[in-house]
Parts: sequence; structure tokens; C-alpha cells
Amino acid sequence: MTRICIVGAGAVGGYVGAHLARAGVDTTLVDAWPEHVEAMRRDGLRVSGMNGMDGAGAVHAKVRALHVGEVAQLAREAAFDVAFIAVKSYDTAWATQLILPLLAPTGCVVSLQNGINEDSIAAIAGWERTLGCSVSALAAELVAPARIVRNSPLGDEKKWGMRVGELHGRVTPRAEAISALLAHGDTSRVTTNLWGERWSKLTINAMRNGVCALTGLSGKQRDMNEVARELTIRLGSSSIRVGRALGLALEPVGGLDLDLLARAEEDAAARDAITRMILEVANSRSDGQRPSMGQDIQKGRRTETEYINGLVARRGEEVGVDVRYHRRVNEIIGRIERGELVPSPDLLADVMA
Repeated sequence: MTRICIVGAGAVGGYVGAHLARAGVDTTLVDAWPEHVEAMRRDGLRVSGMNGMDGAGAVHAKVRALHVGEVAQLAREAAFDVAFIAVKSYDTAWATQLILPLLAPTGCVVSLQNGINEDSIAAIAGWERTLGCSVSALAAELVAPARIVRNSPLGDEKKWGMRVGELHGRVTPRAEAISALLAHGDTSRVTTNLWGERWSKLTINAMRNGVCALTGLSGKQRDMNEVARELTIRLGSSSIRVGRALGLALEPVGGLDLDLLARAEEDAAARDAITRMILEVANSRSDGQRPSMGQDIQKGRRTETEYINGLVARRGEEVGVDVRYHRRVNEIIGRIERGELVPSPDLLADVMA
């Protein structure tokens, strides 16, 4: 696999793109933010690690960057072997349609996103050309044009940075090749359980993202706030039960024991154990770490709430699991997006009522 395109050069897409470019992989970044594209062309793409410019995951690379309006010029070039989709979930369809004509006949599309968007990609590109990647340990933020900050430690064998998988669950040469590409930026492995991995990561996002979005708290502040932390546990517990009711084999992710998390809403001992785990993970994060939906609210952008807490709520209602907290979080974030409410820890009372 020699030619790579990443559609969406934000925190995750830009992070991966910078590391691929630094490793000498033929990589093209496509993004919709003109200032970001111009800065990448002029200055390269700079990633800072947790402890500053030289921290884990830090890199400064010269990259090829195009605005979405310039993609048509790529028709004169060799086709891409792999296209990573790294846009917001609500932009999945157009991003896939944009890059599909530029893929080689044997090329594939890989979701590098929050949520579960592989089915949307497959509906356009074909199931046989679609793979997914669960971004398990990477927390990052695009803080300025051509500037990304990584806010989490690199993954290891206990907590892999990224997990690539085929939709059918078999290990294939292309999945192994894609995993090797991603390993330039973090630990990576091939999974035979993509759907379980996806729901496990969705659970972590559903626990954390929405609570930061509605409160305005950072990740560490959220976990140190007793009421916010209690809400994250309830969200996580119900999401695990939804995933299992759907027949998924869930995987450990986010430094949490999923069996304990599933019981934590009703079992005091399990809740205490999960609380200790949450606090341990919180202490490994930088003080400024803020999950993507929290970043979106802070910057006045649309969030992915319908594809995270909204998705858990819809699936939970289908299988008869109590998902009231996901539904309330989704509704309140929608009101914040419409300007009807302002993010505040005071909103926790409305969710927990």
C-alpha cells in the first residue's frame, strides 16, 4: 500500500497523517478548514505530546494538504490504496463519496472516527471495501491551524492505541498492512472483533464526551466532580448492558473493567471499584484534556451527540434496556447547540433527576 489519503485532518486524522508523512509514506491530507490547510502547506503539521513539544507522540512533519474544493485535481494522479475517513460522524457520507472515485480498484476505506459509521461507509463504498479502526488510547486536540496537541500517553500492549478490523472479523493482509501504517503513530493491532471493539469505545465516548459537553468541564475536572463522575458510571453501565443485549462481545477499553462497569449502577462494591479506576485514569491525563464533544461546544460547533449518546439511546430502546440518562444527555446537548442552554455543572441535576 503506497498511496494514502486522509479525509479530515483534525485531531486524529492530522495526528495520523503527520506521523505517516514523517515516516515517508505517500500521504495526502484533505480538510475543509482553509486556514488549517494553508498553515499545513506553509509550516508543516506540528504535533505536541503530553509534556510539551517533545512529549510522547510529538512530531513535526512536512505534509501535503488539500482543501476539499481541490480534490478534483487528484483525478490526474495515481489512485489511492487506502482512504481514512476522519471527519465527524455526520459528515461520513459526503466524505466517502468524495474520495471513492479516487480509490484504486483494490483500494479500501477505513473509518478512523468516533461512533459506529462502518455501515454508512459500506453502503456507499461496498462492504468488501470497508474496514474500521477503533482509536482506543489516542486523545488529541486541534488547537490552532496546523497545531495538534496529544493529551494521552502512547498505548501499550495492555491498552492498544488503535485496533484495525475487517467487518467480517477475519485477519487479512490488508488489515495487517493498515495496522502497520498506523503503528508509525501509536501501538496498533488487528482485531477479529471490530463490532465489539467499536461498541466498547462507543461506551467510553458515551460516558465521557457528553458529560464534558453539557458541563463545560475538562476530562480531569469531570472525573474529579462527584456528581459528574456518578453520571459517567450510570451512562457506562447502561451502554455495556445495551451492547451485550445486542449480542456483542465487548472488549476492555479505557482502563476500565467492563464487568464491574455493567454492575456499577446497582452494586456498591462494583461502583467503588470503578470509581477507583476512573480516578486512576484521570490522573494519567493532562489537565487540559477535553474530549471531542467538549471541544466542539467550546468552539461553537455541532457535536456528534446523535451518533454517541443518541445512538446508545436508540439501540437501548430497541432491546429494552433503560437508557434514560443517554436520552437526557443527548437532549440537553441538543439544546446547548441551539443556544437554549449554556454548559454548566448545574445541568447535571436535570440529567440525574
